[in-house]
Amino acid sequence: MNGMTRNAVVVGVDQSYAGRAAIEYAAKLADNHHLPLRLVHVVEASQYPVRRTIGHAFDVDGAIRKSAERLVEDTGEVLRLVYPTLDITVATPVGSATETLLEESQHAHTVVVGTRGSGGFTDLMMGSTAMHVAAHAACPVVAVPDPPDVEERRRGIVVGIDGSATSESAIAYALEMALEANEPLLALHSWYDPARSGTGRMLPLGYDPADMVQEERLALAESMAGWQEKFPDVAVEQKVVYGHPVPALVAAATAASLLVVGCRGRGALRSLVIGSVSHGVLHRAKGPVAVVHPAR
Repeated sequence: MNGMTRNAVVVGVDQSYAGRAAIEYAAKLADNHHLPLRLVHVVEASQYPVRRTIGHAFDVDGAIRKSAERLVEDTGEVLRLVYPTLDITVATPVGSATETLLEESQHAHTVVVGTRGSGGFTDLMMGSTAMHVAAHAACPVVAVPDPPDVEERRRGIVVGIDGSATSESAIAYALEMALEANEPLLALHSWYDPARSGTGRMLPLGYDPADMVQEERLALAESMAGWQEKFPDVAVEQKVVYGHPVPALVAAATAASLLVVGCRGRGALRSLVIGSVSHGVLHRAKGPVAVVHPAR
């Protein structure tokens, strides 16, 4: 395995449709930000169910490793034709895809994966491995879904905001993406009416729905305060909607190039801890989703 490249865009390489879409997304991201691109294909024994014949001396492990190396090398050669100035490194480690990506994330700018993989990344973003990576990575993780049958033009960045420290990191990442891609940013905050949050609840004394709307707008404005001064070249729209954040964010990002959400994931590697909003949008969004942790 080659030494890790610091501040690189790391992408999990496989031959699935989503995996190929992830590679294309990662290459464009690295090129836009003038960052190195690191292609990683993890050779996991469990993903290669090859039956060894007693007495047969064929080097199965060696053949699998060579096949993996050929995959990343060929991928790199194709990308160099499209992005001739891109600094590309490759790696074919043997081990766990989860642990490898988490290790890579310690030095990466962003880790990019397909939502449905093959080989060393099978079901990466749909099973427990996916949630572990999104919950525990030390850098933002972008999940790229299968491309649609008819390719559609996506434009704009959407970021979910709830006023927490997690939102601050998500806003910073979303603005950075919007600036480099020269795309507008939609800052979205969703809220619940406390009088309707459960059955049998009474209206609070002096409750005025109009006041609640204004309070939520002020909360969003406070969260965005100062950011537009830091990124004056990004066109920013602020929007407050009523309802659960998952369907609100998914709907808002229907045609967006990226949906950015924060994540409060914590705990040991083997514990499945990820925010409900992050979990929900990863499963429902039709376009790329970035999961961002609070600054460490």
